[in-house]
Amino acid sequence: MRLVNSAVLKLCVGLVCALLIVGFICVGGAFANDVNYVSSILWTQVKDVYVVDDTAYCSFVNGLVIIDVSDSTSPSFVSSFYLPGGAERLFVSDNYVYLADGDAGLIIFDVTDPANPDSVGNYATPGKAYDVLVVDTLAYLVDGNLGLQILSVNDPANPYLVGSYDTKGSPRGVFVQDSLVFVADYTKGLKIINVKDPANPDSVGSYQTEGYGRGVFVQDSLAYVADSHKGLKIINIKDPTNPDSIGSLDTPGDAQAVYVGDGLAYVADYTQGLTVINVDDPTNPYSEDNYNTSGWSYDVFVQGSLACVADAYGGLYIIDVGNPADLGLVGNYDTPETINSVFLQDSLAYVANNRDGLRIINVRDPANPDSIGRVDTPARALDVLVQDSLAYVADANSGLQIISIKDPTNPYLVGEYDTDDWARGVFVQGSLAYLAVSNIDLLIFDVSDPANPDSIGAYDKAGYAIGVFVQDTLAYLADWSDGLLILNVKDPANPDSIGSYNTPGTAYGVFVLDSLAYVADYNWGLQIINVKDPGNPEFVGSFTPSGYAREVYVVDSLAYVAYESAGLMVVNVSDPTSPILIGSYNTPGLANGLFVKDQYVYIADSYSFTILETSYFSKVREISDGETRPSGFVLFQNYPNPFNPTTNIEFVLSESGQVKIEIFNILGQRIRTLVDQRLKPGHKLVDWDGKDDSGAEVSSGIYFYRLQTDDFTDAKKMLLLK
Repeated sequence: MRLVNSAVLKLCVGLVCALLIVGFICVGGAFANDVNYVSSILWTQVKDVYVVDDTAYCSFVNGLVIIDVSDSTSPSFVSSFYLPGGAERLFVSDNYVYLADGDAGLIIFDVTDPANPDSVGNYATPGKAYDVLVVDTLAYLVDGNLGLQILSVNDPANPYLVGSYDTKGSPRGVFVQDSLVFVADYTKGLKIINVKDPANPDSVGSYQTEGYGRGVFVQDSLAYVADSHKGLKIINIKDPTNPDSIGSLDTPGDAQAVYVGDGLAYVADYTQGLTVINVDDPTNPYSEDNYNTSGWSYDVFVQGSLACVADAYGGLYIIDVGNPADLGLVGNYDTPETINSVFLQDSLAYVANNRDGLRIINVRDPANPDSIGRVDTPARALDVLVQDSLAYVADANSGLQIISIKDPTNPYLVGEYDTDDWARGVFVQGSLAYLAVSNIDLLIFDVSDPANPDSIGAYDKAGYAIGVFVQDTLAYLADWSDGLLILNVKDPANPDSIGSYNTPGTAYGVFVLDSLAYVADYNWGLQIINVKDPGNPEFVGSFTPSGYAREVYVVDSLAYVAYESAGLMVVNVSDPTSPILIGSYNTPGLANGLFVKDQYVYIADSYSFTILETSYFSKVREISDGETRPSGFVLFQNYPNPFNPTTNIEFVLSESGQVKIEIFNILGQRIRTLVDQRLKPGHKLVDWDGKDDSGAEVSSGIYFYRLQTDDFTDAKKMLLLK
């Protein structure tokens, strides 16, 4: 761990994934309270990072890499320097980088010109150099075999030994405060060494921890020790001759390093990523949150609201540790079979529950979801879509099942069509149902008479279609072997292929918004394809952590991806060429499918139906009324009015409760649900962007918006003019 010098610590939010990507990260952790992923850069086995102004210095298994982060949205590679020793930790001071290079000892670089780092000096330590910290003209280096080595670096080209102290352990971390050096001495715990006379360092105190001391951070009169499998140990060092343990917390992983600031301890927790611990009361530390990185977290560096985690096999993570409660579990319902898909309408969730068939769950109170109805389909319910009072189920080798849900407590089969192969995905538009079928690709049904669905068209190229999405006269197929297929279905009796894009992985799901197709490409993550010219789809960008993307749902500029064992991933796609992970939640099972509505994400999570709530989704904003507290329920006239394409809708709530705001066309048909959630009292504002629930822009004309609560209903008219 390194001495804090705030003048040289400027962490940049935009240290992103576009640079030197050997692969990408797997995010298997949960954002339970206040840690949010911001960005990452992959470099094999990153061990440490130090940021000065607009330059990031990283140690990795093969040496030093330097990155320009002056443009946070487009970081660029500056230079690298290969080293033979196995780089561990580093420290930057003035224009020099001091690198503890394992078997090669201390390596010193002149980085006055970061594009051309120059190795100007080195000192071969007797054993393996693990950590280094520089104060003034002295470098304090911990050597795995011989303890503390104190080197003069007054002339960086000629470092030399000033003094040493054999700690008797195998030190891994060092911290300097005033004239005391604190050494995390592995099996020997914490050692405190007086270096007032650096030529004759002298032990003043020690504390034998229960684990293996790997890192140490000192603040005021407390030493925080990363104690491997025993987690965090807090030691009172007010009297350095008699250090005393006053608190501890067993972290979920193996604590490797620790950084402390503003009442929080940030622990690089090896296989469990970053663990954040509240140490306001050091006698009673408790866990605030954990972010599980993909590899082995070795070190952490914090500035402001950003934590920079060096993660072997996962790269460099930048994590926002300042935003509380982005993703949190609201409720779940255990099902007897694997849930494959979920669709939400009003306050009911319809789940395709494999051999258990179609199950209907009341989610009006999302904290207490309750199963209220079920139909046992003949085979395996793999996908479901609801339109009006009918549920359409892709039921494996039993094909299409059409179920009446007019009374959700008593659903029943209305009609069916038995396909020869497995029906895996279903989409309904108007009176047509589109079925993705293995070994056939696409079947199109006329369901105007749901009791007698009629097969009117097929596209049979012996593919292996899994998912289907229809927009206007185009059908987009996620095909296991052929990637994205685009079919013209203007004449549903004769669907015709007009374009395709062979994704690198195995396409499972597809979602289309505006002119972009988002493909859940299984082991190749999220692939984004420009389909503005459907005859010539083009690759735009991708998000490819390790894992298996099964389904994707896009709202505005966010893509929500069901990622099997990694749970839910939330990806910012405002710049589709550089999608960035901004949040995740590691569900207990395998996330196979999902549906997004308002502030809730409904996840088909193998044997449980899981509901997550997040601030990403809620577009309702608070309006301050100063000291005047609004009374009663009020729905105001929208503004501007007329509008194009966005307008604001204000309303006042006098009490907490379920609130719904819906948009209707001139025919009284509901086209968009803006709000369907519990809200607290107050003056609120929500925008409408002139789009329907599918993301399609609506035409000019008169529309109505309606506010509905348990005790109040009001509606007003507005005019969209293009």
